[in-house]
Amino acid sequence: MGRYDRSPYRVTSLRRRAVQRPHSGETGKTMSLSAEQKSTFDEKGFIVLKSFFNQDVMRAVSDWLDQLQDTSSNTSAHAAKYYEKSPLTGDNILVRVEHVLGDHDAEIAELLLDSKTIDALTTLFDEAPVLFKEKINYKHPGCRADKLHQDQAAGWNAYSDFFITMCIAVDPNREENAALRFMNSGNYKKSLMKDEWRPLSDKSDVSWADDEYVMLEADPGDVIFFDCYVPHGSPPNDSDKGRRNVYLTFNRASAGDLRARYYADKWKTYPPNDIEHARSADSFRV
Repeated sequence: MGRYDRSPYRVTSLRRRAVQRPHSGETGKTMSLSAEQKSTFDEKGFIVLKSFFNQDVMRAVSDWLDQLQDTSSNTSAHAAKYYEKSPLTGDNILVRVEHVLGDHDAEIAELLLDSKTIDALTTLFDEAPVLFKEKINYKHPGCRADKLHQDQAAGWNAYSDFFITMCIAVDPNREENAALRFMNSGNYKKSLMKDEWRPLSDKSDVSWADDEYVMLEADPGDVIFFDCYVPHGSPPNDSDKGRRNVYLTFNRASAGDLRARYYADKWKTYPPNDIEHARSADSFRV
């Protein structure tokens, strides 16, 4: 596993580079969340911000994701890729890529971890954020369900007790291509509701998504900020349209810089694989 750079990457250590690149917002200025948005996040565990990133940024991100999944290129050799056998088609497919920000993809990091992002997270945390982990979910046709779960159940208690994730829609998220469902009632505990590594439901469909849940259809550039305890999930993608979402997870600065330890631990228990050694869909727990 030595080919993966385990150096920590703080959102506060980004280097501004003298290059021409698209601004993430129309003016490049910070965008403070309103008191109402903060209150909604505290109550429900998530908020949706439409058009957080503009079309220029999203084109750059989409091209980057194309490069990451290109098996014929060496430009993504640093990335940790996870392949699974589709429970719908039997094909070996890419389902996620992790450990992609840092010196290898500094320009993308600067686009996504801009002042607007950090300002929003600082408001939600009530202190500065530090990047904990990052992943891209490739929900290709045939991809399995993401069962109803809490993110904190994925062993995160070993690092800290609270995280916030920013989900960035890169492609249209629609009902037909397995858009995310979130609990919308706020009726959940800010603690684990089941044992670690256990989903809240074993169902692969979304029959658990009753009146307490909402389906979040999203357009490229929309973001969802959500905490590590709010229940959410998505069904299998049985359509012919894939979707890609970027997930950047942060902890409070007061909890320290945890990214290097997290990935060192993960490589020991759940290392990346390749398309010829795709795991079964059941191998993924939470």
